[in-house]
Amino acid sequence: MGSSHGKSLAERQGEAVDRSLLNHLLKMFTALGIYTESFEKPFIERTSEFYATEGVKYMQQSDVPDYLKHVEVRLHEEHERCLHYLDASTRKPLIATAERQLLERHISAILDKGFMMLMDGKRIQDLQRMYLLFPRVEALESLKQALSSYIRRAGQSIVQDDEKDKDMVSSLLEFKASVDTIWEESFSKNEAFGNTIKDAFGHLINLCENRPAELIAKFVDEKLRAGNKGTSEEELEGTLDKVLVLFRFIQGKDVFEAFYKKDLAKRLLLGKSASIDAEKSMISKLKTECGSQFTNKLEGMFKV
Repeated sequence: MGSSHGKSLAERQGEAVDRSLLNHLLKMFTALGIYTESFEKPFIERTSEFYATEGVKYMQQSDVPDYLKHVEVRLHEEHERCLHYLDASTRKPLIATAERQLLERHISAILDKGFMMLMDGKRIQDLQRMYLLFPRVEALESLKQALSSYIRRAGQSIVQDDEKDKDMVSSLLEFKASVDTIWEESFSKNEAFGNTIKDAFGHLINLCENRPAELIAKFVDEKLRAGNKGTSEEELEGTLDKVLVLFRFIQGKDVFEAFYKKDLAKRLLLGKSASIDAEKSMISKLKTECGSQFTNKLEGMFKV
């Protein structure tokens, strides 16, 4: 029996084994009714010990992307082992043992050590690998919490830096676009993750009371003013649509309205508007978001 365990463990360490011979041998154990007690149970125990040691060693020696690739390879190898010579009954406890020792035990360390780095680096494939592996040990909730913490921490430096007020909206738009790309390509547009992103950005936008509302209104004013050379109607529409995403997060929409109305009046009175069509398009977007009561006064300014 020991030699059967030994051959399987040796294979994990890169040694070639005769899988056909092992398959025949283990089928004999099954026929004799001794497979589970004499082979499977001790084999699972030794597997647990092997991966417990390897998991700790590799976590210390590897960065997170390499560690996750290693886990992926190991789980595939165990699956192949089940297909080639182990009894079908062994598959579930074997894979669960490998997942527990290589993944479940190290979830916190994986996130602490590598999640921020992967997000900052926009490592789409590595984040996707993490997203696909974590459900195997019911760790998606931990990944979701890490995403929320990351957005709040990284976004805080954007919205609370008074010296960068001028760039706050464009920086937020860039940050949101980056997170959305990761959500789409790495996290498979997972609805729960999408809600986490919305909640985190809502928290960010309202960290500084009314300041973001004012700055978003000023950003729109800048885009709608005449003199934006090289900006096509399509590009302007695209920018306004993106800004609207940030607008949705604002709790004090009346603050936005006050600044927007004042800036609109200046553009119209001084003939500084880049495009009346764009002005009306923006008001139409605001009307769709907030209703006609919100935009009545703004629409009335075009009738004077």
